[in-house]
Amino acid sequence: MKKFLALVLAVTMLASLGISTAFAADESLTGTLSILSWYDESKSAPVIDAFKAKYPNVTVDYTYAPPVADYIEKMSTLLYAGTAPDILYMALENRELLTMGDYLMDLSGETYMQDGTIPDSVKEMYENCAAVDCWVGGLFYNKAIFAACGIDHEPQTWEEFKSVCQTLKDNGYVPLMDNCQDAAVNFVAPLFGSETKAKDPDFTAKVFAGEAKFADGWTKPFEMFKELVDLGYLTADMVGISSDDMVVQFATEQVAMIMTGSWNCSTIASINPDLDYEIMGIPGTEEVYYCGCINVGPCINKNAKDPEVAKAFIEFTVSPEGLAAQYQAYGGFTVAQGYTPELSPAITDAVAAVQAGQYHIPMSEWVTNTESLRLTFLASLQDVLVGNCTPAEAAARLDDKLAEVSAQ
Repeated sequence: MKKFLALVLAVTMLASLGISTAFAADESLTGTLSILSWYDESKSAPVIDAFKAKYPNVTVDYTYAPPVADYIEKMSTLLYAGTAPDILYMALENRELLTMGDYLMDLSGETYMQDGTIPDSVKEMYENCAAVDCWVGGLFYNKAIFAACGIDHEPQTWEEFKSVCQTLKDNGYVPLMDNCQDAAVNFVAPLFGSETKAKDPDFTAKVFAGEAKFADGWTKPFEMFKELVDLGYLTADMVGISSDDMVVQFATEQVAMIMTGSWNCSTIASINPDLDYEIMGIPGTEEVYYCGCINVGPCINKNAKDPEVAKAFIEFTVSPEGLAAQYQAYGGFTVAQGYTPELSPAITDAVAAVQAGQYHIPMSEWVTNTESLRLTFLASLQDVLVGNCTPAEAAARLDDKLAEVSAQ
């Protein structure tokens, strides 16, 4: 009776979220699904509830570690100790560890890897991983505040963007907020896209081949970021604001623009469902670039204790029902075949731009020593914001770090 009631509750929850429950429950599969998740339980609820509705006799052992550094540290500790759960999440920041360390079950022969369900672009970036969606990021801006200040269009150049910030400030609004705690979503990454990558798509490859220096392509983006600090649009105290608080301040209309990603759309809607906002890119001198990338995805520990349950979970996540549940949970736009989400108007233009290649995330091109470079980049962002280093010093640190880790 308890199992029946649990199944009814799960189905009811999924129906309330608009997720189809047309699949038949499979009571033959038993065991435990152990997960070290990139997402907290409230965020993952649509996915886990949908899986439990399909497999009511599977127990879920769910562990969460917040990304990025805490997740990688927790995962690494468990892998080295031989106690890692069956399902792990691969990100740009830990793919080198997972693949080079030979920790993953080979999924290359699975149907969903062979029939086009998982696109080739995903398989090239994440080996043996069922990543199914992409996220987009940039400046979330309050359209009502823009209108109140007489701003009737998104700025298309860096000078226009600074003018918009000044107009917002002159009208008594906090124009911008970025805590510089995310190497994937910040001003400098898309500015590198517009100022360097757009002109030389092979720049990063040249750096790793010893034919160029990071400083050659990253100094200018750091200098442009520093302009926002010098003009008072970004302030040193922002580095201490949590990402969650930043989203709350935006949703409650205390700030006109914040740097964040599409995974926060559902949070904003839960706080202020009537907020009228969109995501715009960061205007450079000539190009507008966004943040974005293929999202993290689940993979299977090759020493899984319950491999059949783990395989069933991956197969579920790439099914139409699983894809719908993940879109509901994480807000990324689906790239796997089998489900086409109805995108929020807030992210439609951003998605189109990312699909057209107008985005940059550094870690996608830092194919070796990714985490060392990410941490160096993040520390440099924060140091420029608080005035502890110059843009030139920040860019040069990447060269110093690459030389250091390459010599080890």
